[in-house]
Amino acid sequence: MNAPVEVPKVLLIEDDSVFRMLVKRLVGDDFLIDEASNIESARSLLTSHHYQCVLLDYRLPDGTGFVFLPDAIAYKLPVVMMTAMGHEQLAIDALKQGCQDYLVKDDLDRATLCRSLANAIRQVQADRQIMRQRLMLQKVIQEAASKCRHATTTLRQDGDEDSSSSKEGDPFLDQLDHLMDGLSAYARLASASWKAQPVSLAEEVEHAVAEMKHRLSKVTAEDAGQSSTTFKSDPEAIRSICRGLLEILVEDGTEAATIVANSGFDHGQIVCEFVPKTDNIESLQSKLSAGVAVGSGDTAYTAIDLIRLLVEQLHGTLTAEENGSQVRVTVEIPNLSSFDALSPK
Repeated sequence: MNAPVEVPKVLLIEDDSVFRMLVKRLVGDDFLIDEASNIESARSLLTSHHYQCVLLDYRLPDGTGFVFLPDAIAYKLPVVMMTAMGHEQLAIDALKQGCQDYLVKDDLDRATLCRSLANAIRQVQADRQIMRQRLMLQKVIQEAASKCRHATTTLRQDGDEDSSSSKEGDPFLDQLDHLMDGLSAYARLASASWKAQPVSLAEEVEHAVAEMKHRLSKVTAEDAGQSSTTFKSDPEAIRSICRGLLEILVEDGTEAATIVANSGFDHGQIVCEFVPKTDNIESLQSKLSAGVAVGSGDTAYTAIDLIRLLVEQLHGTLTAEENGSQVRVTVEIPNLSSFDALSPK
């Protein structure tokens, strides 16, 4: 025997009693409607009842719908706002501030109203499912990264007993460590709990260069200037991006190369310049462009897709351009000092 389908419960906030009756008649048995004629009574109902959606009028006796909107968002409820004809700009503002949809009262009919409420509820449910998946992904990746680091540490210890095999195997262990660190950083950035932290781009570049010095030839790390304003981003993600750029230099760069970090009030840059050994500059630009996936057999660029993911999660850009005989790869990252976190992409 099938379980009964739960009818979604909607909190209708509208001061016009005639219009409230119209709404109830339009939705019929598809939704259960609780009524509130003002913001104060709506807040009282929120504390004592469970709802799947809020249908919110813009003009209310004790304030506009924007006054109540933060309350609904705090309860993680989808909101459909109703406006009068000629107030479309208010509706657009409502969407920007967190509403899932808006309706013009004069155009209201059963199909439009029921579709809007159902879509709003479905959208929030989908968002919550995505959030659960992100949390699961973060947990799985962090667990895999921990076990991977344990495995690479054990392999290095075993390799110390055989210096010949250790010398040949270490670069692959480095790449594996860096890959898992980058994945762990990406999983954290994709979570809702991530918050930007103070970071020095120059220090992260220098740390990455020092860490990979045994695999690099002549690479110069420079600081082109650090803003006095606190630069906020994600230190681990920045370091993983630097490692990825250095992996490119190891595999395809000539001896002389530079990697420069600088930061300003609103953004920072990591600029890597080198003369490619095997690819021409046009080919490198193609491989580094955001829309081109690197082939699995292209060992010189195994980390580039991960770099792209990290840069995108930080709302940055990755570009490549010709600079004489060199290729210049530029990662630009926004300074997030004006707010604590980014919404995941």
